[in-house]
Amino acid sequence: MLQFIDEYQQQRPKATSLQIVRSLRAYTRASYANTFWEMVAGSNPDFVKGELDDQSVEIMGQSIDFAHFMAALSDQTWGGNLTSTLSDGFLWITSKIMTGRGYDSREYTAAIGDTAQPIEVYLDKYGPTTYQPETLSELLGKFASEQDYASDLVAFAVGRLLYENPSLSVKAAILEANWLNYSGTVKRYLVDMFGAKISANGVIVNGEQIRTRIYERIRAYLLIKRDVIKGSIFHRAYRQRIRPALINHATDYFIKYLQQALVQSPQPES
Repeated sequence: MLQFIDEYQQQRPKATSLQIVRSLRAYTRASYANTFWEMVAGSNPDFVKGELDDQSVEIMGQSIDFAHFMAALSDQTWGGNLTSTLSDGFLWITSKIMTGRGYDSREYTAAIGDTAQPIEVYLDKYGPTTYQPETLSELLGKFASEQDYASDLVAFAVGRLLYENPSLSVKAAILEANWLNYSGTVKRYLVDMFGAKISANGVIVNGEQIRTRIYERIRAYLLIKRDVIKGSIFHRAYRQRIRPALINHATDYFIKYLQQALVQSPQPES
């Protein structure tokens, strides 16, 4: 995989690493090249083949679904062209109107999207009038697994490396990230994305504030993806379907994973 990525980038010497990341999405899974991604990136690469699919690797001591990781990494690379910049501005304004807070696309994709997807599946299958905790827990375990979250958060770390060190190749950034501590990556994710305060022993101090922010972003993802992209911002049909209990459940599920990862993740082997 790394050899393929390195050769792919060497064949495109004028492209930046962030541009390479965006185009590599075409080699993950066909389902990852969708309308929502097109709005984030400003373009949608035609699916070529799953060169990076069906492979698991270990990075930071975590089992990573590589196709999921590459898709999550490309989620971090907004603003690739004028269309992407304008689309992201539109999504920010839309989220501000619909949720009261403006988010850029990086704030409600990847891990937030994985946490929200089981709610979509639940509503499509069971409708808006029920709340079955055990059923939703099963869907969360299937669509937002520990491997999915690890893939998202490792991608977050690699994305930060590429933004902070634009001269790094994609391969070099992945190899450098492998030396990072996973719990440190989770901590940075919580601090950078949600303004978390973490105690010396790895406890989220301002837990209620972080919970509210995660809840809001899950809700923003659902409303924007379903009412704006698939429906109508004026009808807001999906808004009526999302029971707070479903988002609360998914929020608690994600926070539980993050808190456990802060204190339990192993050090990467040397």
